[in-house]
Amino acid sequence: MGENFKIGSYKIESKDLYTVLKEAGVTENSALKSIDKNNDGKLTENELQTFVEDTDENNSAKSSSSSSSSSSSSTASTMSIEEVEEKYQKQIQAIEQQIKTLESQRSEAMHGYSSAEDASGIEQITSSVSSITNQISNLRRQIMTLLTTMENEIAQIKAQQEAAARAAAQGLNTVNTSSVSSSGATNVNTNYGNFSYNFTEKLSSRQQSELPQFKSHWAQNKSRYQTVAARTGVPAELIAAIHWREASGNFNRRLHDGGSLSGYSSWEASAIDALSGGYGNIDLNNINTWYDFAERYNGLGYRNKGVASPYVWAGTTNYTSGKYVADGVYDAGYVDQQLGVAVMLKAIL
Repeated sequence: MGENFKIGSYKIESKDLYTVLKEAGVTENSALKSIDKNNDGKLTENELQTFVEDTDENNSAKSSSSSSSSSSSSTASTMSIEEVEEKYQKQIQAIEQQIKTLESQRSEAMHGYSSAEDASGIEQITSSVSSITNQISNLRRQIMTLLTTMENEIAQIKAQQEAAARAAAQGLNTVNTSSVSSSGATNVNTNYGNFSYNFTEKLSSRQQSELPQFKSHWAQNKSRYQTVAARTGVPAELIAAIHWREASGNFNRRLHDGGSLSGYSSWEASAIDALSGGYGNIDLNNINTWYDFAERYNGLGYRNKGVASPYVWAGTTNYTSGKYVADGVYDAGYVDQQLGVAVMLKAIL
């Protein structure tokens, strides 16, 4: 590894594991010791997973039906993130090699057009090229399916790690791994700090009618946001608020800007990509860092003008007017009628 990660007196195997432990508040040596099965002063993803499995066995015996659960869930619970990535990359590389071979065959077939003697020969070549093209398309769809499955398995592993880390932080002896849903998201509520909101809602009639819609959308789709949160470290509630700003919660639109999902295997894949742009560090117990992340995600044009960002503050006493109504076009008198991130967060936290 190029970087060294450490919490207390323990070395941490990877950045992912370091992030999981830190965000769960596992910083005391006594809690870390319960995970360090090898007693070597170094924590690995496999050790955290063993902690999950051991404590679950102590909690209740596995039923025969549980043992016959889906193969993807079983794989995710017994492999590390690196092993899962390696497994799928090998499959994808094999398919990519097949695609290369087929593309060469298609190219050779197309050269036949120049020597075709009649319409029958041209028709035969066209049929062959079409057949090869369909095979290539099917293989590319297989790759997209494998990428989506890999993302879900990795999210499940991270969610299990997070649940185990919380258990260690709280000094518990049991971890209920059933709290991890089949989609890889944890249903355990994150215990954030007691946030102090330095604003009062000032909702227009449109915003008043829209806020209950957002709350209902969050309640129905929480697990999808938690899946992305487990992969990115961005709180699920904040992801949901950004998604509402960008696409009114439409999962057929990418998180980046509400555009088409073209090029992404799933909404989750697009969201993970969108949130990896380096928009600042989030302190789960400091709501102001959440606001700052959202503003940076949207852009600092308002901050540079010295005005409150409607992306964050629309619908609150902290915002009066002003909005970029088009790229580079700022209207100081325009009042944003969308819900601001701050209002949405307060409604669901």
